Amino acid sequence: MSLEDRVRVDGQELQLNGIALRTRMVFFKVYVAGLYLPERTTTAPAVLAAKGAKRMHLMMVRDADAEQFVESILTGMQLNHSQAELDAVRPQTDELMAMIRRAAFAPKGTSIVLDYAPSAGGTTLFIDGKPAGRPMAGEEFFRVLLRIWLGENPAQEDLKRALLGQEP
Repeated sequence: MSLEDRVRVDGQELQLNGIALRTRMVFFKVYVAGLYLPERTTTAPAVLAAKGAKRMHLMMVRDADAEQFVESILTGMQLNHSQAELDAVRPQTDELMAMIRRAAFAPKGTSIVLDYAPSAGGTTLFIDGKPAGRPMAGEEFFRVLLRIWLGENPAQEDLKRALLGQEP
């Protein structure tokens, strides 16, 4: 499975910063992740501080139900944020979890995109190219999501390095 080298988000051209395979217990392939940014960036702090549109694209390489996906996102958020930080984005988190639960199931081949669009003022979830709901407010919410993959306790260390375009 491959991802496009360039995409447009919020009228801005973004380039693929890095691509990685998310695995569970080493041998279960879960999804291919791609991070898109306005310009190549190799450190997590620089990605998190960068202004403008951004995209995290996940292509499922195995079937996953909504509860598995919700649990994975919430765990990643909890591992990389204080309770106060999580409380500050609770409404957006609740909206995102509701959208994922409405989708119910992500079979192999499903495209899941999280776009941060400054003009929309937030993050939009797209499933197979269709918005799953309205944008979730605030740039900080997108940063909270990015820390799942790029935080101090990332979902997978080699995935973090690959998304940042760092050589292993």
